[in-house]
Amino acid sequence: MTTPVLNSLWRITPRDDRELIRSYAGWPLSVTNLTDLTAILNRVAITSTAAVTQVQGWIDEIETLEADYAEKVEIGTAHLGNAASYEGPTPGETLSRDDLKKKADVLEWDTSLLRVKYESGGAGGTAGAVLGGRLADLKGRIFQTLGIQPVSGSGSGMAMLVRS
Repeated sequence: MTTPVLNSLWRITPRDDRELIRSYAGWPLSVTNLTDLTAILNRVAITSTAAVTQVQGWIDEIETLEADYAEKVEIGTAHLGNAASYEGPTPGETLSRDDLKKKADVLEWDTSLLRVKYESGGAGGTAGAVLGGRLADLKGRIFQTLGIQPVSGSGSGMAMLVRS
């Protein structure tokens, strides 16, 4: 059994739209799943070029949001978005005792370098919750456009094919 050829409106490189959608849906990698998903994508491409463009825009936004969050994790500031406020050591910074010295006639320690304070400005939720909600919304829009439905609802990341 071979997988059908994907319509040329869908991107294969540098991003493989089919593989990203399969991973969002939580489908295991199998010939059957790839065949079903390819048939869905080809049907949408034949029916509406605008829908393909819209789905690709949502995929791009998901990938951008996930890359931005991964960068925050890498530099050590991701946790700042998960609290209404934060006060403590500057994240991602390594300070030596020489960094703490003030240039003055009398040696003092500049302890302000050790602590920072962030306020969320009255946000209705944490940045992590907002990000998670946006990702779930975008993936839900992709599933709806393609006729894929989440298996257990409420953002499980799993999906199944809804046949008409």
